[in-house]
Amino acid sequence: MSNELRIREILERKLFSGSLPPDFVDFCLAHGRLRHYAPKQYLYFSDDEGNTVYFLVSGRIRLSLMGEFSEKIIRVLSPPAFFPEIVLDGKLYPHAALCMEETEVLALDRQILMRYLESNPSVLWIFYRELALDLRRSYRQIRNLSLGDARLRLGAKLFALAHVHGQPSTNGVLITIPLSATELAGMCSLARESVSRILGELKKAKIIKIEKKTITVLDVENLRFWIHERAANSRVALD
Repeated sequence: MSNELRIREILERKLFSGSLPPDFVDFCLAHGRLRHYAPKQYLYFSDDEGNTVYFLVSGRIRLSLMGEFSEKIIRVLSPPAFFPEIVLDGKLYPHAALCMEETEVLALDRQILMRYLESNPSVLWIFYRELALDLRRSYRQIRNLSLGDARLRLGAKLFALAHVHGQPSTNGVLITIPLSATELAGMCSLARESVSRILGELKKAKIIKIEKKTITVLDVENLRFWIHERAANSRVALD
C-alpha cells in the first residue's frame, strides 16, 4: 500500500470517528507533507511560532508544559490524532511536542488550513467537536489534580491510560506506553517517591503488575472500585 493510500485510509476511516469529508482529505493530501521523526526528537517547543498543524499517522507524541526545572506531561497522543488544535487561533504553541518513538506526521501549514476552513465552514463543526472533547478532558484532569489526593490522582491517570492506550492481554489490560515512575509523577503533579509508593500499594493489592516500564492493569473494575473508594474519602474530608 502506498503512503498516500495509507494516510487516506487513516484520515477517512479513523480520524474524528471517520467524519472527515473526502474533499478535506484530498486537500490534506495535496497540501500536507509527510515527515519522519526519531525517538526523543521534538516537533516544536512551547512558545514557538504556531505555523504548522499535524496529523499523527504513526508513533506516539508526548505533549508537555516545560518550566525551568520541571516538566508536566499533559497528554500522550496515539494515532490517529490532530494536534495542536489550539493554534488555530494563530498564537504561539502552548506546549512542547516530543516523539516517544519512531513517528510519522502529516504536517500542514496553519494559514493554508485556515483558508480552507473559511471557505468550507461546515468542516469547522468537526474541529469544534474535537476541541470540545479536548476541553472536557482538560476539565477532568484539572478536577483530578485539584480535588483528589495523591492516590486518587494516580489511580485516575492509570485508569485513563488503560482506556486510551490499553491493549487486552492474558493478564488484563496492558498500557502500551512505557512509563517510568518519574514520567507518571510528571503526569500527576506528584513527587516520584509518592508515585513509587502508591504503585507498590497497587501491586500489593494485585490491581496492577509492573515489569520494568510496562504496567498491566490486572482488573480494570478493581481499579475503578479502588478509585471510587478514595474519591468518597476525599469528599468526606472536604465536607
